[in-house]
This record gives sequence, C-alpha cells and structure tokens, in this order.
Amino acid sequence: MITFKRLTDAKRFFELLPLDWQDNILPQWPQIQERSTIYVLASEEDILAGGIVFSEIIPEMEAYKTEAQYWFSQHYAYIGYVWVPLEKRHNNYGTLWLKNLLALDTQQGYWLTTEEPQLQYFYEKAGFQWVKTLRYDGVEENLFVSRI
Repeated sequence: MITFKRLTDAKRFFELLPLDWQDNILPQWPQIQERSTIYVLASEEDILAGGIVFSEIIPEMEAYKTEAQYWFSQHYAYIGYVWVPLEKRHNNYGTLWLKNLLALDTQQGYWLTTEEPQLQYFYEKAGFQWVKTLRYDGVEENLFVSRI
C-alpha cells in the first residue's frame, strides 16, 4: 500500500539525496527545520519519493531573495529537494508525490525552482505553470507556481 505522509525522521530522507544536495541541506537543517516539512510517498517503510516544503526563506534563496519574498508574501510555500531514488524512477512516483501534496490543501499555492530545463514538462503535467527564468551568478533557474 502506498501512502503519503509527513516524515519526522529527516535523516531517512536526507540519506536518499545526492551528496551535493546533502551538503546543501544538512548544515542549515538545524536552523530551518521548524519552518520546514518533509513529505514522502512510501510503501511500507520504503521511501518512493519525497520533498521538503518550506514556509519561509532559507539561506540558499539568497540569490533570488526578492523573488522569494514576493511568493512567500502571497502565502505560497516553497517546494524543494524533490527526489525520487534512481531505482524507483519511471513509476510516476514524483508526479504522485506532487499530486498528493497539492491535495493536502487545495487553497495552498506552491512555488519551486529548477536548474534542469527538461523538468518543465514534469512540473507542468503535475499542475504547475512556468513563470519566469531567474538568472544569477551564471546560473539559470526556472520558476514554477502551482496556481496563480
């Protein structure tokens, strides 16, 4: 049976993430965990997909802080660190994770960014709209919103 749930053991989720993602999130987690929620799609005790929902600006948003402040001021939550383990991919778990998150509260809006242009179709299929491309320090990130 597949369930969607809040995960209180952050370590279980972080261990699934790529090492560079772990390097980003682990040092800041003690300061941001109170305003962050990890949700996972799981079968038994096996995590099939997961991600973190943030309710306030986190340190890694510094490069696009003005944009982040705008979306948070509009009561949107930020989705980050969405991950499907490599061996679990191509089973629609990422899409199912997003759909379950959006169904938790249909009035809640979400925003996210990705550096990977090939993910545009994935996020659009899940109900997100591309808003703009953010450019900073030679990096481009596409910003998507769940409802406008």
